[in-house]
Amino acid sequence: MPRDKLLIVDDDPENREMLADIFSGEYTVELARNGAEALEIARKSAPDLVLLDIMMPGMDGFQTCFKLRQDKNTQNIPIIFLTSKNEPESETFGLELGAEDFVIKPFNKDVLMARVKRRVSQPTTVQVSDETAIGDAVVQWQRQEVLIGEERVPLTAKEMAMLRLFVENPGRVLTREAILDRVWSERYITDRTIDSHVKELRKKIPPLVKMLKTVYGSGYRLDL
Repeated sequence: MPRDKLLIVDDDPENREMLADIFSGEYTVELARNGAEALEIARKSAPDLVLLDIMMPGMDGFQTCFKLRQDKNTQNIPIIFLTSKNEPESETFGLELGAEDFVIKPFNKDVLMARVKRRVSQPTTVQVSDETAIGDAVVQWQRQEVLIGEERVPLTAKEMAMLRLFVENPGRVLTREAILDRVWSERYITDRTIDSHVKELRKKIPPLVKMLKTVYGSGYRLDL
């Protein structure tokens, strides 16, 4: 069986070699020295996950993540930031850009391996195009708004992230824990926060009242 492919992006050669040693036993490992190389490799080889450093010269990790998410050929590849930047605002920004996880250096290699395995083993999500129809509403992802008739309804970054998660996983029950893990980095977020965001989505996008189902005792399911 072919092995899952991991792309490691770091400008420090010692870090690249160390990470390659950790993962080469279980994954096919590709290495990139900077953001530009990472984009080229990702477009050509479609890795199953990208481990991405932030502090790199030229195109940093945040810019690289943004470009990966803007390219239809790479937009669904899971990304884990691996960085020495431990400010909460950096983690929040990275996750809002579309990364799945944020790991601080120095790290425990067993914990990092577990996080990578978890992301690689998650079911493949549905690819989302520039626009998505939800009933008579049209979500325009890059504009961060919904078009209902001639009315344009803006969405917050969190609302967009939550809605995208539902659209990428149609017909699948997403638990509140899964939504919290994928959309929020803040540890103090409660179920009530998630429920209030769902309420706002239903208010802003009326078709979701019927299409975004509450699965009592579990979470939510979007039936497109």
